[in-house]
Amino acid sequence: MALTTLHLAKENFKFSSAHFLIFDEKNAEMLHGHNYQVRIDISGSENSALSQLGYLVDFKVLKKIIKARLDQWDEHVLLPAQHPDMKYKVSSDGKNYEIHFRDRFYSLPLNEVIWLEVSNTSVEQLSLLLAKEFFQALKKYHIKKICVEVEETRGQSASATIEL
Repeated sequence: MALTTLHLAKENFKFSSAHFLIFDEKNAEMLHGHNYQVRIDISGSENSALSQLGYLVDFKVLKKIIKARLDQWDEHVLLPAQHPDMKYKVSSDGKNYEIHFRDRFYSLPLNEVIWLEVSNTSVEQLSLLLAKEFFQALKKYHIKKICVEVEETRGQSASATIEL
């Protein structure tokens, strides 16, 4: 079976977010931010729209889906909801998250924090989350494979691939 792959690495496939990595039981980075860049490769076979229409998916459709998703993380603090040392509750006034991570305390506005269903906010985990979400969003186009790369700084990235 032959696969055709679309490669999308648009300048506006980016988001700026704060996070910190957790290394082990004692060590974690300080809260800091990155200007992340995202690249997506989408593959389909002859049995998809490619054989009937001559293309896999309209680039306009892809760009809209990808950009809308990345905009949700833009200018937010990304935190790992599944890490056992990450504890949080909503403040008594209902405006902030009161976040405890080991000996650290953060109070951040509710609308500035996104809790991700991961154990760490690494580029490995971010790329896997996005790959899963994009794969689901593009299922109706009979996509066979999707690879999402998330770059946190130039030359430093991770990618995740989902295949049927």
